[in-house]
Amino acid sequence: MIISFSVQNFRSIREKITMDFNASSDKHLEEYFVYEIPKPKMRILRMAMIYGANASGKTNILKALDFLRDFVLSPVSDKDEPIKYLPFALDSEKPSTFEIEFCHEDIMYSYTVELNTERILNESLNYYPKGRAANVFQRDYNPKKDAYEYKWTYRGYNRAIQDRLELSIRNQSVLTTIASIDAQGPLQKARDWFRYYLLRLLEPRHNLSTLVVNAIGDKKLSREFALSLIKTADLMISDYRLVEIEVPEEILKKLESSKRTSDKSDERPIPKFVDLLIEHSVDGGNFDLDFNEQSSGTQRFFGFATLLNDLIQRPVTLPIDEIDCSLHHDLVTHFLYMFLNNSKTGQLLFTTHDLSLLGEKDIARRDCIWITERKKDGSTKLSNVWDNYPVRKEHSIESLYKKGFLGGKPFLGSIHIEVNDGEKA
Repeated sequence: MIISFSVQNFRSIREKITMDFNASSDKHLEEYFVYEIPKPKMRILRMAMIYGANASGKTNILKALDFLRDFVLSPVSDKDEPIKYLPFALDSEKPSTFEIEFCHEDIMYSYTVELNTERILNESLNYYPKGRAANVFQRDYNPKKDAYEYKWTYRGYNRAIQDRLELSIRNQSVLTTIASIDAQGPLQKARDWFRYYLLRLLEPRHNLSTLVVNAIGDKKLSREFALSLIKTADLMISDYRLVEIEVPEEILKKLESSKRTSDKSDERPIPKFVDLLIEHSVDGGNFDLDFNEQSSGTQRFFGFATLLNDLIQRPVTLPIDEIDCSLHHDLVTHFLYMFLNNSKTGQLLFTTHDLSLLGEKDIARRDCIWITERKKDGSTKLSNVWDNYPVRKEHSIESLYKKGFLGGKPFLGSIHIEVNDGEKA
């Protein structure tokens, strides 16, 4: 679960911005929104929504989080390979910084990395096993020596392990290197959180069929759960089933050949090819449709059922860009209500243009609403409704936003189109 996330010099984000999930003094919907960490004692919000005009940087905040996840989890074999990301266009020569505080197994961790496209400049990890900060390691690049200087405070890694971790190449995180070492400790725990509990960013363009098929095939999504949820969404779905597809012999031979030339330790079988058929019940009978023949909204909500199952079963953090994409407002609110009522340790972070959500009293807690605005230099400004605006419980947040009092609205010009030296079209 994320406690706070900060980023500087990434895409449209120029100056440092911070999303803080620490709950305010507001006790509204406390039992649904707030997760308590024992040491240090903290109240963490389980949901956050980001509003703002187009091109104000909403998505870039989620992309920054997704970049950090990939950076920590992706090993690099060539030290000369550039670190692939986009700094702010006017600050392309300056370094970028990512800072994240998160809770894993009720212990707080704090990870910071500063980098450019060539190398990591500094990196550190702290954790709070007894509620107080304890440094694990500090890594700083010394340009005069063209080498890294390390400081190890955590005593659980012996000298041999430290030596191996200090071989981390310039474009690879120490959290990445720990995966190749047989060791247990806060470094491995921190990496486990990135790998298993910070889920990949879900974007509007994502095809969710693979996600759904894998969850059903691996029995991570029970039929009872999926159907009970889907049937509440009024999609006329009564059942589903996986059907194995016959694959041409030449394709199977290519897969077998590829497997023989790959890692010899890989004993996984060649995957089966399956279709997901959805059964619909209507007046007059039943019929089947392939998952990919369903409407975009049906596909997306079925995918959301899979994700909701994960949010209920495990303490995962899920970022979603444009949660309302292809979905009716009622389906979005239905999903959010189910999340808040049934998940106890999951966390949801999303962007949206659905202003009606701000009118949902049981969803729109003031401290969970964030606003992005575009500055004159094109960079992103981020603010929280609770911290920056005199919004009281009796106020309609939806009305205040529509009137422009909260910011985050586009500044639109005239509806007349001027052509030919000021003439109107």
